Amino acid sequence: MRPEKIEPNPRLVEIALDLLKLGVSNTRVTELLGYDPDVIERQLEWLPYRKAKRPEAFIIEAIRNDYSPPKEFFYAPPQTIASDPAAALDEDPEFALGSSFAEAQGHRTPGAPGAASTDVGMESAESFGDPLVQDVEGTDWPAE
Repeated sequence: MRPEKIEPNPRLVEIALDLLKLGVSNTRVTELLGYDPDVIERQLEWLPYRKAKRPEAFIIEAIRNDYSPPKEFFYAPPQTIASDPAAALDEDPEFALGSSFAEAQGHRTPGAPGAASTDVGMESAESFGDPLVQDVEGTDWPAE
C-alpha cells in the first residue's frame, strides 16, 4: 500500500517561515502550528508594535496565551526588524557636509560674500620677533 500524498497548506507554510525567520526553533514551530492560524497571524502582525527584547520567545507566549493587541498598534508606527544591518545604512546621503556647506555658510571660502582676495592680518617681523600690522596703504607699523 502506498501512502497518500498530503498537499501542504500554503497559509501554514507561510506562517512557519515567518516564525523561523524570527528564530523560533523547528520544534516550537511545529507545536505552534497546532494553534489557530488566525491567532498566529494576528500575533505576528502585532509583534513589531511590541517592545520585545527576545521576539522569538515573546511570539511563542503571545500565541499560546492569545495576548491582546498592544496599545501601540493603534497609536504608533511599527518598529522594523532589520534582517540585514547593512541595508539600514544610508549610502547616499542627501546632504553631505563639506566645502559646499562651508561656502553656503560664507566661512571664508572662495566666492563667499565679503571675503577678501588676500588675507590681511598679522605677520611676524624677522628682526625683533614683533608682529607687524599692515594698514590700508600697505605701510608696516610695529605692534605695541
